[in-house]
This record gives sequence, structure tokens and C-alpha cells, in this order.
Amino acid sequence: MKNSSDTQKILYLHGLDGSLSREKKEVLERHFEIVAPQLDYRNTPDMFDRLSGLFVSENCNAVIGNSMGGCFACYLSLHQSVPALCFNPALGYRSIDIRLPELKSNDNPTVFVIGGKDNVVPAVENFIWIRQNINSNFVLKWYNEMEHRVDIETFTTEIEAFARYINKIHKQ
Repeated sequence: MKNSSDTQKILYLHGLDGSLSREKKEVLERHFEIVAPQLDYRNTPDMFDRLSGLFVSENCNAVIGNSMGGCFACYLSLHQSVPALCFNPALGYRSIDIRLPELKSNDNPTVFVIGGKDNVVPAVENFIWIRQNINSNFVLKWYNEMEHRVDIETFTTEIEAFARYINKIHKQ
């Protein structure tokens, strides 16, 4: 992990029935202090409230999530007014029912990384949902050949770009 007083603290949210891999954790630790809880989305009906409380109590500066975690990252970003990086977020389609608050606007852009070949969370449906429902600034990065699982090269590239972005806005 970086040992710097200006290291940003992020909340990382894994996907449904998933976990943060050692390889991706190492990438994250090069740039951030990370809070990465193991989550049971299926059996935690108040997950949004729990994650909001954790975000605040841990004094996080941003949120990153993948799939179901990307969905919660998007909503947390909008409600906490912080930047988010969402990999293939389960926004337009989810395999389980979850409770989410109403969408809000946010001055900090939410970055969506979408795999064009994602067949778990259909990419085009996700894109349409984002365009129709996100009223804040957002950045959409489309990777034609990426599937639902985010390869380590793409993950590293996007984490590095996001780290530069949040370090820049926190220095302003």
C-alpha cells in the first residue's frame, strides 16, 4: 500500500457471490487505502444503508465496484457526492431483487466501464439504462472485447486513471 498522507481511501465492492481477488487487491493497494468487505448481497436487504454507514464511518473518498458492487457503487456515489468507478454495474438488469434509494445528481462524474461482450449484465441494456437514468455527469468507457469478468490489464488501466482523477480533485 502507498504510505502517503494524501492517499485516498476507497470502498471496494465485489460482485454477487464474489470476492476481491489477490491480484486486483494488489493493484488497488498501489494507489489507495482500501476498505473491501466481504458482502452477502442475497441475504442483506438493507445493504445500501449498511454500505452507506460503512462509507461514512471509514471516511472514504470514493467507491469502486464490480457488477452488483458496481450497482451499489453508482448509488453510493450519487448519495454521498463522491466519484465512483463502476465495472459492468448491474444497473439495467439484476439476477436478484435489491432495495435501492431514488437516484440523485452528483457533481463528481461516475465512471462506467462496460464490456461489449458482457452476457451476464447485457451491455447494451446497461448503456441504455445509464443514458436514461443518470442525470449527473458520467464517463462511459466501452471495451468491445471485454466480457463480464474484467481482465487484469483493463482493471489496472482503469484503476490508474481513476486514481489520477480522484487525486486531482482532492488537491483542488
